[in-house]
Amino acid sequence: MTTTIPKTLILSSTVASSRVGASAASFCLQRLGIETVVLPTTLLGRHPGWGEPGGGAVNTDLLRDVWAGIKAQDVRFDAVLTGYMGETGHIPLGVDIIDHVRSINPGALIAVDPVMGDHGRLYIPDTRAKALMDDLIPKADFITPNLWELEYIQSHLDNLPECLVTSVPDGSKIGAVWQDGSERWQVSHAKFDSVPHGGGDSLAALFLGRRLLGESPKSALSKSVSSVFEIMRAANRLDLGELPLVRMQAFINDAIPLELHT
Repeated sequence: MTTTIPKTLILSSTVASSRVGASAASFCLQRLGIETVVLPTTLLGRHPGWGEPGGGAVNTDLLRDVWAGIKAQDVRFDAVLTGYMGETGHIPLGVDIIDHVRSINPGALIAVDPVMGDHGRLYIPDTRAKALMDDLIPKADFITPNLWELEYIQSHLDNLPECLVTSVPDGSKIGAVWQDGSERWQVSHAKFDSVPHGGGDSLAALFLGRRLLGESPKSALSKSVSSVFEIMRAANRLDLGELPLVRMQAFINDAIPLELHT
């Protein structure tokens, strides 16, 4: 007897020497036992937070051609995860991908990480942010914005999908919130003086992966935040500035659930 292994298509940034974007998301999903196919919206040498990254956005026509090859292979996906969009043209491509995946598998789970800004400002052009909100977010089963992105999106859209919101203050702590039409749950942990790159990408992937494996939103929230917290704590202890996902991978599967509250 064979067991079907879930498969996720990731449309996000690829950064060669940093555990962020698709690099982080793909590893986290694979560690949960989920196969991944990556369509890279960027090819960068390092995270821009370290300085000039090298590389740039992947041309939309080239990316669409890569997608044509994947589609011709008749791959059946159980989920799609979208992250950073390097060009505005990546957004309609994402819409086409989601529509195709759902035409083959109507039950496919769609997660959109609307990577657009933080700390009071957009870091993508207004036109790209608008396309994300108008075209891609409505396709999602759930979105994973940080708190600033959520507030920005809410100022432009009346109806939102279910949300996993990151960077949510909770007194002296910080954490994440799951909210849908009927429930709101928060899980929090101690703040870090320095926040390593890649935490949001990893959390979105782990939450999606646990949902894909049949866990409830509450369980996925508690375990996913726990995993990222432990990995981030190790990054700070080792003064890495990047998530040590390989070194600390045991915390991905063997997460100790954190306490939830409403």
